[in-house]
Amino acid sequence: MNLRLPAITAIFGALALSSCTTLPTVKANPSNPIRTVALMPLVNNSVDVDGPMVVRSLLAVSLEKFFYTVKPLEETDRILKEQMGVTLGSQLDMATTKMLCDNLGADGIMYGSLEDFTQKITGIYNSKRVRVRLRMDNCKTGQIVWKNGIGVKSEKSTGNSLMQKIPGWGTAVTAVGAASSVISSLSDRNDADLPKLFGEDIKAPWEDISDDSSSAEANLILGLGGKIVQKVLESPLLAEAETAIEILLNGYYDDGADLIPYGKMIPPGPVAPKVTK
Repeated sequence: MNLRLPAITAIFGALALSSCTTLPTVKANPSNPIRTVALMPLVNNSVDVDGPMVVRSLLAVSLEKFFYTVKPLEETDRILKEQMGVTLGSQLDMATTKMLCDNLGADGIMYGSLEDFTQKITGIYNSKRVRVRLRMDNCKTGQIVWKNGIGVKSEKSTGNSLMQKIPGWGTAVTAVGAASSVISSLSDRNDADLPKLFGEDIKAPWEDISDDSSSAEANLILGLGGKIVQKVLESPLLAEAETAIEILLNGYYDDGADLIPYGKMIPPGPVAPKVTK
């Protein structure tokens, strides 16, 4: 999908007109010693090979809104591979935070895991799920300064379609949708406990955004790079991934009417230095 600038401008305009919830203002914290953040490859515990890249790319954009300078992902990956032999997020357990900081020249390291990145389309019951956990370490002290996790799901059953008007079909569709919803709820409870993320317990409870019709594309910023932008925008789980990141970093969940506290907002970084000419 090629999303041109006029299309992005139109999406921003539509979102501004439709938004009714006042979002908290994020202010820079000049005293925060973490200015440059190296975003590590995500540990992929999902069954999707492209999911980690999609989530990581969106996260890199979102972190800049919190006054952090994110080390270019390609540069980070190159250094990890050439100097430490690391190409996957699951290999990061072989390195300490200090080793990563020394090699990457960053003030902070952000780790993450993608636990779920699935889409099930049956025509009767459609489900989309993204589950992410994140944590940030201070390079100077080695301490964890922030962590959060969430599972975002969007589930819909067939509505009043033409097939439902067929005698007996509407009842069958409703029954199948209800059964699928029950199975989904049982699954949520069964996978509540997750393995530690590099020795740290981070929960990721599920939030249902089935009624959320907002467009995640409106929050994207141009500049990620051609192939990455195209890959991210083509993801069938774009809205769920973007929503998960927004909730994690902001520490609240927007249900369309109110802001519901969720975890802890990531500490805002310092103001980026001005470029002098």
